[in-house]
Amino acid sequence: MSTFSLKIHCEFDRHYSIVIKDDGRVAYAYLYEGEDIIGDVWLYNQQEAPEVSFWREEDMPFLNPIEYLAKNAAIKPVESESDIRCEWTESLNDGLIEVGISIRGKFIASITSGSKPGWSVLVSKDGPLAYVY
Repeated sequence: MSTFSLKIHCEFDRHYSIVIKDDGRVAYAYLYEGEDIIGDVWLYNQQEAPEVSFWREEDMPFLNPIEYLAKNAAIKPVESESDIRCEWTESLNDGLIEVGISIRGKFIASITSGSKPGWSVLVSKDGPLAYVY
């Protein structure tokens, strides 16, 4: 199982960044405002998805269980910075930051400030780690 970590700053406001973390079990994206996490979303499991999850603190970060996963949820783990593309947008009305995350050219997830969790195309129903996009 491969591990990966990358920090990408917002192209128009460097106060915001996204951190992609894959610990060899599971991958998440975290939206930062300065040093504070203001949004997060599950990206993919590297290990086999559990039938059920008990959400024990010692199991963090959590694998997304089978019941939440879409049929196409198995994707190849991120291996390099070139695998990731982020598209940043800002609402002119309220300053809300949103970032869309693509892996190898396929849109995977979206996070906005305050979304815990964000949205994913790899889930089939809303859960504690990602909402259906």
